[in-house]
Amino acid sequence: MKLKPVLTLGLALSGLALAAPQRYEMQSYVNSVKKWEPAFAWCDAPDRVLAVTRPASTDPNEVQPVTFMRWLKRNPGQPYIAQYLLGPSEGAAGTVYTSLIPPGRTPHSEATPQSFVSISNVENVIDPAYRMTHVNEFKLDGKSYRCRYVPQAAFMGATNKRTVIVWDNGRAATYATRNFDGTPGVYVTGGQKRQQAEATVYEFKTGDGYTYQLKIAPQEYSGNAELSVLRQGQVIQTEPFLAYSISLPAKGQP
Repeated sequence: MKLKPVLTLGLALSGLALAAPQRYEMQSYVNSVKKWEPAFAWCDAPDRVLAVTRPASTDPNEVQPVTFMRWLKRNPGQPYIAQYLLGPSEGAAGTVYTSLIPPGRTPHSEATPQSFVSISNVENVIDPAYRMTHVNEFKLDGKSYRCRYVPQAAFMGATNKRTVIVWDNGRAATYATRNFDGTPGVYVTGGQKRQQAEATVYEFKTGDGYTYQLKIAPQEYSGNAELSVLRQGQVIQTEPFLAYSISLPAKGQP
């Protein structure tokens, strides 16, 4: 039987939709003054964690107030917190540079040092090849702080003791840490994810009775993220995150 042209076209388009690669959306949050806020960007630099809250407007030409935070990894107690100005943004060679203006300075002051947030326009979740967008660096008063990047991570966050990374292929998840004090981190495969209304929960069990449990609440339920370590089912350690990013399937995909 000969297919009608319209039917043939419909089958072809259906096949393209099935073959379309999975796209993701990266959401970032920062623990700002005891409440969670969406982050414009955060940075897991070698000696510190840096973060900037998301401004009210997404217009790259606007200059807007944001909260800037810095935690030193050698002494992560209370963060340095200040109100900065963010913007405007401009692109160059696959990178978007967004001005970061310290208190007491103005966007057009000649005395303003070179401070900005640099984000890749290539290694970006707009491209299905990447689950995470690359925050290249924070530059503050002319000094550069390069940021850790894990392109295929489903989750990456920093507590006051370690970086936590989770990979998730849809069947099983892998957990790894990078400890700030230089001690070896852990690497656990075979983790499982539970999707609940109030949180995404990852659990990773080891052969010697430890469980690493990661809970990530969506924004409508506070946006909080927390790492718990259990032994034989009992919680022995809990660490709240300072900042984190989670990569989720994009909405409205074909």
